[in-house]
Amino acid sequence: MKLSEMNLSIWEALKMSQYEIIKDGRCEYFIVTSEFADVTEHFAASELQKYIYQSTNVFIPYFSDRCPRRGKEILVGKAARDNNADIDDVGDEGYVIRTLASDILIAGNTPRGTMYGVYAFLERFLGFRAFTKDVEKIDALAELTIGSCDIREKPAFEYREAYFRFAWDTGFSVKNKLNANLAPIPLERGGLFKFFNCHHSFFDLVPPKYYKETHPEYFSVREDDKVGTQLCLSNPGVVSVAKAQLRRWIRENPTCKVFSIAQNDEVGYCQCPNCRKIDEENGSPSGSIITFVNKLAEDIEKDYPDILLHTFAYAYSEKTPSKVKPRKNVIVRIANIDCHVGAFFDEWAKKGDNVYGARNCRLFMENLSAWTAVCERVYIWGYAVNFRNYLQPLLPIKEFAHNLRLYAKYGVKGVLMQGNFSYGGDASMGDLKAYLFSKLLWNPDADENKIVGEFIDGVYGKGAPYIKEYVRLMSEAVSDRVATIFDNADAEYYSDELIAYCDKLFEQAEAVAETEEIRRRINREHLAMEFMKTVRIEDDERRAEAAENLKKKVIDHKLTEINERINLPLSFEYIKKSRYEKERKNWYNMYYIVR
Repeated sequence: MKLSEMNLSIWEALKMSQYEIIKDGRCEYFIVTSEFADVTEHFAASELQKYIYQSTNVFIPYFSDRCPRRGKEILVGKAARDNNADIDDVGDEGYVIRTLASDILIAGNTPRGTMYGVYAFLERFLGFRAFTKDVEKIDALAELTIGSCDIREKPAFEYREAYFRFAWDTGFSVKNKLNANLAPIPLERGGLFKFFNCHHSFFDLVPPKYYKETHPEYFSVREDDKVGTQLCLSNPGVVSVAKAQLRRWIRENPTCKVFSIAQNDEVGYCQCPNCRKIDEENGSPSGSIITFVNKLAEDIEKDYPDILLHTFAYAYSEKTPSKVKPRKNVIVRIANIDCHVGAFFDEWAKKGDNVYGARNCRLFMENLSAWTAVCERVYIWGYAVNFRNYLQPLLPIKEFAHNLRLYAKYGVKGVLMQGNFSYGGDASMGDLKAYLFSKLLWNPDADENKIVGEFIDGVYGKGAPYIKEYVRLMSEAVSDRVATIFDNADAEYYSDELIAYCDKLFEQAEAVAETEEIRRRINREHLAMEFMKTVRIEDDERRAEAAENLKKKVIDHKLTEINERINLPLSFEYIKKSRYEKERKNWYNMYYIVR
C-alpha cells in the first residue's frame, strides 16, 4: 500500500469515528424517543433539543420511533428504536452515552437515568453547567462533533442531598443529579428518593397527646422512675401502635419510599427492665432501637418490598449493637456532628486522644466501620456550615472532598450535606458548596479544585480571580485545624489581618464586576467579611453603628437568619448591645456575651 493510500485510509477511519451532529449551520440528526416513552424521557428529549439550540442556534427535530427513520438519530431512552442497549452495569440512576453505527444513544435503565444521561451529554460535549438556580452556562458552538465513545457512569451514592435552601430548587437539583428529598422534583423530571419524614419521629409514631394519659407505660422510664422523652421500645403495645401508624403512613403516602422510625432528639432512653436487658445484651442502647425497628421492618416487607425504614445512630445510640443486626430494608444514618470539619477524619483518628479533636474523629471512624459492617444501607448526615454564625466562612474544600471519598470507600449508600437552610438562603459561599457537593456526591473522585474554579469563573465573571483567592485563603485557614460547626467569630484561625485582606479582595471583585447582577452576587458573599469585621469591634457605639449598616445590607439581600433559629432583628440587637467575647471563655456561648 502506498503511503498516500495509507494516509487516506487513516483519514477515512478517523472520519468514520467522528459523529458530526451540527456543521455549517445544518444538522443531519434527529432526536428520537420510544413511542412508549414516559413523561421523564419526553422531558429529557426536550431538554436536549432546547440546550443544543441554545448552544448552536440549530434546531434538531424530535419525534418518536413510531415515525419512520429520516436520517441519523440521537436515541433518548433504552427502548428507542429497540436499540438493545447493553446498560445493565449502570444501576437504576446511571446512564450510557454510546455511539452506534451512525446513531448516538443516551439511555439509562430508568427514565431518571436517561435524563441524567442527557445532562451529562450536555456537560461533556456542550460545556453546560447549572451553577445555581439562576446561573447557567453553555458554550456557543458553531459545530458539534463527538468522537466514538462508550461512556458509562453511575452514582457513588444512591441518596444525594445538598441540604441548602437554594439547592432545593427543582431545576438545580435535577440538572446536578441530586435526588432527595426537599426539592419538589415531579415525575416529569424524574422524581426523587422521597422520604415521608427524615427526622426524629418516635412521638409521631406514638403521639403523647393520645397515649400519655391512658398508657404512660408506652413512654420511656428513667432511672428516677419518671416518664422520659423517648418510647418504651420493648412494650408490645408500643410495637402494635407503631405498626398500625406506619402502615397508615405508607397507605396515605404512596409516592414515598422511605419512612423514618427514629429516636427523638432528646436524652432519656428507656431504663425499664425489658429495654435494659436488650441494651445490655447488645452492649449499647442501639440494641433496643434496632430490635424495635426490625419488628416494623419485618411487618411490612412482604406487603411493601420496596419501602425502606430509616433510623438514627445518634447521641446515645451511636455504638453498634453486638447481637441484633438491621434488616435489609433498614437504613441506619450516622452523623459526624462531633468531628471538626477541617480534618481528614481517618487521619485525625490516628493522632491519639491527647490531641484535641482527634478523639471525636476516632469515635466516628469506629462507628462508621462498625455500622457499615453490619448494615447494608448506611447513610451519613454531614455538616458544612457554622450554625452559630451563618455568615462565618467555613470552606475546608479538600477536607469535604476527602471525607466524601472516605464514605464511598466504606460502602456508605447515601449522604446529606447540611448547610444554611433558612428561608433567605446563604451568603457565605453556600451556593458554591451546594454545587460542589452535587458533583462530589455523584462522583467523589472528581477534582474538587476544578469544580470550584469552574463555579467561580461562571458565577463571578471578572471578579473571579479575587474570589478564588478568598476561597483559597479561607480553605487554608481551617485546613488540618480544629474547626467546628459551632465556632465563635473570634476563632483563632481567622486573624484580623486575614479578614481585612479578604475584605479588600471583595472590594476589588465588586469594582471589576461587568454587570450589576454579578456585582450583587459578589456583594452578597462580601457580607461574610462585613459580619466578621462588625462583631470584632470592641467599642459599643461603633459596633452598633456598623451592625445597623450590616443589617440593612442583609435585609437588602433577603437573608432571614444569621444565627440558627434566631430571628434577624434579635440577632442584630445582640450584636449592637453586647460585648464581643474575644477570649471565648465559654465555648457554648454565642460569639458575644449578653450584658
